[in-house]
Amino acid sequence: MPADDNAPDAAQRSPHAMVFGSQSARARTVLVYGNCQAPYLAQMLASLDDLNGDYRFVVALNHALPGDALAPAIPDEDLKDVALLLRQFEDQQDNPALTALTERLPAHCPVIRYPSFALLSAWPFECPEPRVHHDPAYTLWKRYPLGDMLGLRIAQAGLTGPMAVAAYMDLSERKMPDLRVRLQRDIDRMRHYDAHSDVQLADYVLDRFRDEHLFWTSGHMSAPAMAELTRRVAGHARPVLGGSAARAEACLAAASHDGGMGVHQHPIHPLVAEALELRFWRTDFAYRWHTQQWTYYEYIQRYIEYDTSW
Repeated sequence: MPADDNAPDAAQRSPHAMVFGSQSARARTVLVYGNCQAPYLAQMLASLDDLNGDYRFVVALNHALPGDALAPAIPDEDLKDVALLLRQFEDQQDNPALTALTERLPAHCPVIRYPSFALLSAWPFECPEPRVHHDPAYTLWKRYPLGDMLGLRIAQAGLTGPMAVAAYMDLSERKMPDLRVRLQRDIDRMRHYDAHSDVQLADYVLDRFRDEHLFWTSGHMSAPAMAELTRRVAGHARPVLGGSAARAEACLAAASHDGGMGVHQHPIHPLVAEALELRFWRTDFAYRWHTQQWTYYEYIQRYIEYDTSW
């Protein structure tokens, strides 16, 4: 963003502050509270260029970053004139991050609740990644931040190369859960989120997730998916923020081509793709992993070996 002589001194901000949109001292604040989807929602809202520079979009994360005990605090200067809180629904109603935020909000601050995207069934073996490697290029997030419980078992057995992949595929076929049940849990969760939100998303996901690569991980989304969330949130926020649906459509059409969330597209197991009827999936489908493009089989071999040659 361009510099603004009236903007608060950047040195006064938290090192993790995420602020998008106007830097004018006269701009009002829109708080965007939520998980890792919140920064992308804030950034896309800031791309709506018919808000006349009247708003800054400030991210309030609902979780701590790696190595921190608490979620990043919002600087006082960003809470002086709050016009709107965009609050992601979460089942944890006593989240300390939300409590700390709402206690500092002005009375009668408008609130719009929106759901999060989540599709856990596409990665049934996901788990925390326990392996710790000294890797200076990946200090905040690991080179392989998403664990695979079966891949770890194959790694512990000392297998590498094609033999490791074959052993993994055999083990995963035997251990694969009922993915129809897992998918129904996801659908029920989406509808639960929708029921507690002003904005709804389940219809969009269920209409498209089989034909489009919407989910890069269980909660990281493609740009078109985040643009659709932004479009729906903006529609509810228009009585407060202004702007027009037509201009939002044009701005978000441009933003839809800007990749998506993060640098990982967690590869999808072929048996999962078959069970969930993912029509976009192909055997040679290449997933983005930082600077790499890997098929599922290339990825799982590198993951098992914790390959650092790239």
